[in-house]
Amino acid sequence: MGPRLVRHLEGSDQAKDRLEIILETLTGTLPVREACERLGIGEAMFHRLRNRVLQVAMADLEPRPRGRPRHHPSEAEQQCEALAGEMELLKSELLAATVRGEVQGILLQPSLAKGGLKPALKKTNPSGRRRRSRRPR
Repeated sequence: MGPRLVRHLEGSDQAKDRLEIILETLTGTLPVREACERLGIGEAMFHRLRNRVLQVAMADLEPRPRGRPRHHPSEAEQQCEALAGEMELLKSELLAATVRGEVQGILLQPSLAKGGLKPALKKTNPSGRRRRSRRPR
C-alpha cells in the first residue's frame, strides 16, 4: 500500500494528497520534477517541504521516558496554592478572634459588671432550726 496509507489518516484531502506525493518521491515511484508540477511549487520549495515533513516525523520518533510526564506546577499554580493556604490560616484566625470577642462581650455585659446576678440562696436545715456554731463564743 505504501503512500496510499495516508488516506486512512486524519486531515484534509489536500494535505493527504501532498503527503502522498512526497512519500511517492521517497519510494522512487514519482520523480521530483513531476511531484513539483502536481504540487505547483518549485524544486527548492519541494525539498524544504519534504525535509520539514521528515523532520516532524523524526521528532515524533525520538525516544521518550515511559509513562506520563511529571506535572511541574507553574508559578501561577504555586502562588495559587500558597494563597489558598494563607486564606485557610486567616479563616481560622478570624474564627478564633470572633469567639474571643463573643466571650469578652458576655463577660463585660452591664448586668454582670454591676453585680446584676442574684446572690446564691443560703442553705437551710430541713428542720427549720438553726445550727449551732462550732466556734466558741
